[in-house]
Amino acid sequence: MTRWTLAASSVFVSLILLGLFSSTIIAAPTGLRPVDLTPLPPVENPDGRAGACYSYYYDPDPDRPFVQMAYDAGSRWDRFDFVWPNFEPSEDIWDSQILNGYDTLVNDLHGAGMNIIGILLWTPDWATTGGTHRLEKVSINYRPPGRYSSLAPPWRDLMAPPGASPAPPQGLYEEWDDWTAGDSDPINYWGRFVHTIVSHYGDRVKHWEMWNEPEWDYFWTGTSTDYAQLLKVGYQATKAACPDCTVLFGGVFYWGNPSHYRWVLNILNQDPSAPQNDYFFDVMSVHLYSRASDVYEKVNEIRDGMTVYNVGDHPIWLTETGVQIWDDASVDPDPVKYDWAATQEEAAAYVIQSYANSWASGVEKYFFFRTHDADMGEYFGLIRNDHSLRPAYVAYQIAASYMVSPTLTTRQAYPDGARQVTLWGTPRGKLSALWNTTPATLTFVYSATLPTATLVDRRGITRTITATKGVYTLKLPRATANLASNPNEYIIGGDPYLIIETDTTPPSATVQTLLTSTNSHTIPISWEGRDDAAGIWGFDVQVREGTGNTWSDWLNLTETERITTTSYVATGGQHGDTYCFRARAWDKSGNYGEWFTDARACATLDFGLREVHVELKAIFGDANSDSVWDTEEITLTEAALRFADADGDNAISPTIGSSWEFTTTLMAGEYTLIVQQEGWLPRRTPVAIEPGITVQEIALEEIGLLPHRASAFLPFISREKGAESRK
Repeated sequence: MTRWTLAASSVFVSLILLGLFSSTIIAAPTGLRPVDLTPLPPVENPDGRAGACYSYYYDPDPDRPFVQMAYDAGSRWDRFDFVWPNFEPSEDIWDSQILNGYDTLVNDLHGAGMNIIGILLWTPDWATTGGTHRLEKVSINYRPPGRYSSLAPPWRDLMAPPGASPAPPQGLYEEWDDWTAGDSDPINYWGRFVHTIVSHYGDRVKHWEMWNEPEWDYFWTGTSTDYAQLLKVGYQATKAACPDCTVLFGGVFYWGNPSHYRWVLNILNQDPSAPQNDYFFDVMSVHLYSRASDVYEKVNEIRDGMTVYNVGDHPIWLTETGVQIWDDASVDPDPVKYDWAATQEEAAAYVIQSYANSWASGVEKYFFFRTHDADMGEYFGLIRNDHSLRPAYVAYQIAASYMVSPTLTTRQAYPDGARQVTLWGTPRGKLSALWNTTPATLTFVYSATLPTATLVDRRGITRTITATKGVYTLKLPRATANLASNPNEYIIGGDPYLIIETDTTPPSATVQTLLTSTNSHTIPISWEGRDDAAGIWGFDVQVREGTGNTWSDWLNLTETERITTTSYVATGGQHGDTYCFRARAWDKSGNYGEWFTDARACATLDFGLREVHVELKAIFGDANSDSVWDTEEITLTEAALRFADADGDNAISPTIGSSWEFTTTLMAGEYTLIVQQEGWLPRRTPVAIEPGITVQEIALEEIGLLPHRASAFLPFISREKGAESRK
């Protein structure tokens, strides 16, 4: 939620420029001083997944100390507004001072090693289709219950930037690049603004979010159709200016209206040009707060929504998450507990639990809201405005340094209230985050992969634990973050633990040498693996037809004790086709080894020639009387007999008679015995010649033909169609 909380718009104007020009100093709150908190060492090797919002903003220090503090916590992203009314306060009049300020900021962030998401939003008053918004205040009753606090007095001064409007801009439904004014053909101002800004920042800013929380009428008063059009135009303008830039759906303020994003997706799905444009967004941006489990459950609901509306499985980025602090007496000398807020210790637990859940739900990027409190009316920051740290800062360091680059992630919600998210195959080994969602301490029994493990608490304190009889037994602290309005409802679990079983050496696999050729469609194959620590978990096996084609999956992570498939069936394989196999092993820590590829793990289908003896003893006709059910058999002596291959060519010379017997040598494959005689419906009987070295016997007692006289016999013909013989 991009928010501003100030008492006077004149002060707000200065704050918009904070961090850009460093022209305004805001004193840290007076009163109780926070307890000093020692951070962990700077996170040096994160995976680039973690970010934070507004790291640059605010500070009078031109060195932007909050940026370095966020970087040391493990953040490698900053996300903030590129405010249209500031850039273009009057039509086609661009503020060079603002532009230079943003240029300096972008350069400083890049110099600090940060990537950037730029949020493009707010309509200038001169371009709006609706009224201005700068002096409107948010209704206390507006904010949806169940996610954020009811508005405390500071929130009553919540305002948008001066000169800004949440209404759709004029010309939005024109072509995105229609910038020529006319009496009845307005300029697409939004398309022009987006293209101008994206072009200006080129390779310096490669990720652009189209507006913010469009389901909240503080930010957007247009319809879902209007937002779909704004997203489409923004996407087209961005891609024209920077084809490899990433366009984000405007951050979904899910609890504002859980159906809004679905309405937008439904509209996009009906646009005939949407499929070739990835439905006009590259990434789904989501905002979820306060309840740690939402980061798993609601993310999956949103992914399901994309599936329902057939817009593809876009990556999901959690571009805002956090929980407001109610008990920090250093910034609020008279703290009072309120709903959907947490203590500082509970907020630290939220960081680790939400980070683990975001891995389990497939979230690609995680942005904490926010780096510090800034001008907020509620306190979300990892860092206080006086640069002192909250416990959540250390928890963020733990998440960004330990919960890194898994090969796969699993999640378990146990009936007793315990939660387990396991990150397999991290650079440190197998890692599980564990916590308790109930108000009573839980004894948790964790199956050991290795005899010892490292236990990490949310403060970063580590100790070695030893398994007893194959398990680690832990006491999981109770949950305390309940609602003031409903004390039995807990939104954050108790203090989490990480269990790390260190095993980073990958296993190896081999595929046994195959026979160079086989006269069957079925190719026997076997494989095995070796591991020096956790042991083999399973295998991936792939197959490739020929030597130059791509590999395709055949078996995935087959558990070793459940392997029942040891042969590959080359369905549709033809004589001379070659099939190669490769395998890789997974160990029980989630490490996987290199693919074992060997030319000796290939086999060629060699169906070759097989001697076959075919005998058809008799051919008869069913001569019908007046009733279709009353038949008389007639021996046919002048039937034309053909034995055709799969292409319809004769495999042996045809003959005429009442029976047929021959022995010949044929290529294995599918053949057809065709019997026909004038006045009778022909009969086609499939015959399969199997690969083999012995004579294949094919014996047919007799074949019956049906008369070809009148439509009265058609039901009978239909009933008999497909019968190969009559015995």
